[in-house]
Amino acid sequence: MIKIAKTSEIKKKSREIGINGLNSISNLEAEIMKIVWEKGKVTVREVHEIMLRKEIESKEQGFIPYTTVMSTMTTLAEKRLLTQDKTAKTYIYSAAVDKKELSKSIIKSVSDKLLEESTKGMVSRFLSDSKNISKEGIERLLEEIDKS
Repeated sequence: MIKIAKTSEIKKKSREIGINGLNSISNLEAEIMKIVWEKGKVTVREVHEIMLRKEIESKEQGFIPYTTVMSTMTTLAEKRLLTQDKTAKTYIYSAAVDKKELSKSIIKSVSDKLLEESTKGMVSRFLSDSKNISKEGIERLLEEIDKS
Protein backbone atom coordinates (compact mmCIF):
# COMPACT_ATOMS: atom_id res chain seq x y z
CA MET A 1 0.00 0.00 0.00
CA ILE A 2 1.31 3.44 -0.94
CA LYS A 3 1.25 5.98 1.88
CA ILE A 4 0.55 9.59 0.92
CA ALA A 5 2.68 12.07 2.85
CA LYS A 6 1.21 15.04 4.67
CA THR A 7 2.17 18.47 3.37
CA SER A 8 3.93 19.24 6.67
CA GLU A 9 6.18 16.18 6.13
CA ILE A 10 6.95 17.16 2.54
CA LYS A 11 8.12 20.69 3.33
CA LYS A 12 11.01 19.32 5.41
CA LYS A 13 12.89 17.83 2.45
CA SER A 14 15.42 20.43 1.30
CA ARG A 15 17.34 22.80 3.51
CA GLU A 16 19.66 24.14 0.78
CA ILE A 17 17.60 27.08 -0.47
CA GLY A 18 14.46 27.49 1.60
CA ILE A 19 14.70 29.58 4.72
CA ASN A 20 11.83 28.87 7.09
CA GLY A 21 9.89 31.75 8.54
CA LEU A 22 11.24 34.42 6.21
CA ASN A 23 10.09 35.84 2.87
CA SER A 24 11.69 33.34 0.54
CA ILE A 25 10.71 30.01 -0.89
CA SER A 26 9.62 26.93 1.01
CA ASN A 27 11.69 23.77 1.09
CA LEU A 28 9.30 22.03 -1.32
CA GLU A 29 9.48 25.00 -3.70
CA ALA A 30 13.29 24.80 -3.52
CA GLU A 31 13.20 21.10 -4.47
CA ILE A 32 10.97 21.87 -7.45
CA MET A 33 13.14 24.80 -8.57
CA LYS A 34 16.24 22.57 -8.52
CA ILE A 35 14.47 20.07 -10.79
CA VAL A 36 13.30 22.80 -13.19
CA TRP A 37 16.79 24.35 -13.33
CA GLU A 38 18.25 20.92 -14.09
CA LYS A 39 15.69 19.90 -16.75
CA GLY A 40 14.91 23.24 -18.37
CA LYS A 41 11.29 22.73 -19.47
CA VAL A 42 9.06 20.30 -17.59
CA THR A 43 5.48 19.36 -16.87
CA VAL A 44 4.01 18.82 -13.42
CA ARG A 45 3.91 15.08 -14.12
CA GLU A 46 7.64 14.99 -14.94
CA VAL A 47 8.53 16.86 -11.74
CA HIS A 48 6.24 14.57 -9.72
CA GLU A 49 7.84 11.44 -11.22
CA ILE A 50 11.36 12.71 -10.46
CA MET A 51 10.37 13.47 -6.87
CA LEU A 52 8.76 10.05 -6.48
CA ARG A 53 11.90 8.31 -7.81
CA LYS A 54 14.02 10.21 -5.27
CA GLU A 55 11.64 9.24 -2.47
CA ILE A 56 11.66 5.57 -3.50
CA GLU A 57 15.48 5.53 -3.72
CA SER A 58 15.80 7.05 -0.27
CA LYS A 59 13.13 4.67 1.05
CA GLU A 60 11.13 7.45 2.63
CA GLN A 61 7.81 6.57 4.22
CA GLY A 62 5.36 8.90 2.50
CA PHE A 63 5.08 9.92 -1.12
CA ILE A 64 4.27 13.38 -2.37
CA PRO A 65 0.81 13.73 -3.94
CA TYR A 66 0.59 14.91 -7.55
CA THR A 67 -1.83 17.67 -6.54
CA THR A 68 0.71 19.06 -4.06
CA VAL A 69 3.35 19.34 -6.79
CA MET A 70 0.81 20.91 -9.15
CA SER A 71 -0.37 23.55 -6.65
CA THR A 72 3.21 24.33 -5.59
CA MET A 73 4.29 24.85 -9.21
CA THR A 74 1.29 27.13 -9.73
CA THR A 75 2.35 29.11 -6.65
CA LEU A 76 5.91 29.38 -8.01
CA ALA A 77 4.46 30.75 -11.26
CA GLU A 78 2.38 33.27 -9.28
CA LYS A 79 5.57 34.33 -7.47
CA ARG A 80 7.14 34.76 -10.93
CA LEU A 81 9.84 32.17 -10.23
CA LEU A 82 8.46 29.85 -12.94
CA THR A 83 6.82 30.61 -16.26
CA GLN A 84 3.82 28.66 -17.52
CA ASP A 85 3.41 27.90 -21.21
CA LYS A 86 -0.35 27.42 -21.48
CA THR A 87 -0.52 26.88 -25.25
CA ALA A 88 -0.68 23.09 -25.03
CA LYS A 89 -3.17 20.93 -23.13
CA THR A 90 -0.48 20.25 -20.51
CA TYR A 91 1.27 23.28 -19.06
CA ILE A 92 5.02 23.44 -19.64
CA TYR A 93 7.01 25.12 -16.89
CA SER A 94 10.46 26.73 -17.04
CA ALA A 95 12.50 28.83 -14.65
CA ALA A 96 11.87 32.58 -14.76
CA VAL A 97 14.93 33.27 -12.58
CA ASP A 98 18.32 31.60 -12.35
CA LYS A 99 19.88 30.16 -9.19
CA LYS A 100 22.18 33.12 -8.63
CA GLU A 101 19.39 35.69 -8.97
CA LEU A 102 17.16 33.77 -6.53
CA SER A 103 20.01 33.27 -4.06
CA LYS A 104 20.81 37.00 -4.07
CA SER A 105 17.16 37.82 -3.52
CA ILE A 106 16.88 35.44 -0.56
CA ILE A 107 20.11 36.69 1.01
CA LYS A 108 18.97 40.30 0.64
CA SER A 109 15.60 39.45 2.17
CA VAL A 110 17.28 37.74 5.12
CA SER A 111 19.74 40.58 5.70
CA ASP A 112 16.97 43.18 5.44
CA LYS A 113 14.79 41.31 7.93
CA LEU A 114 17.53 40.42 10.39
CA LEU A 115 19.54 43.63 10.32
CA GLU A 116 16.82 46.08 9.28
CA GLU A 117 19.46 48.02 7.41
CA SER A 118 21.18 48.17 4.06
CA THR A 119 23.64 45.66 2.63
CA LYS A 120 26.41 48.20 3.33
CA GLY A 121 25.46 48.10 6.98
CA MET A 122 25.57 44.31 6.95
CA VAL A 123 29.05 44.30 5.38
CA SER A 124 30.22 46.99 7.78
CA ARG A 125 28.95 45.00 10.76
CA PHE A 126 30.64 41.85 9.42
CA LEU A 127 33.94 43.66 8.96
CA SER A 128 33.80 45.26 12.40
CA ASP A 129 33.30 41.79 13.94
CA SER A 130 36.25 40.34 11.99
CA LYS A 131 39.49 40.70 13.94
CA ASN A 132 41.92 39.18 11.47
CA ILE A 133 40.98 40.86 8.19
CA SER A 134 43.58 43.01 6.46
CA LYS A 135 43.10 46.21 4.49
CA GLU A 136 43.91 44.25 1.32
CA GLY A 137 41.28 41.68 2.25
CA ILE A 138 38.69 44.41 2.66
CA GLU A 139 39.65 45.91 -0.71
CA ARG A 140 39.30 42.50 -2.41
CA LEU A 141 35.91 42.03 -0.76
CA LEU A 142 34.75 45.44 -1.97
CA GLU A 143 35.93 44.64 -5.51
CA GLU A 144 33.93 41.39 -5.43
CA ILE A 145 30.85 43.27 -4.20
CA ASP A 146 31.22 45.79 -7.05
CA LYS A 147 31.41 42.94 -9.60
CA SER A 148 28.12 41.39 -8.46
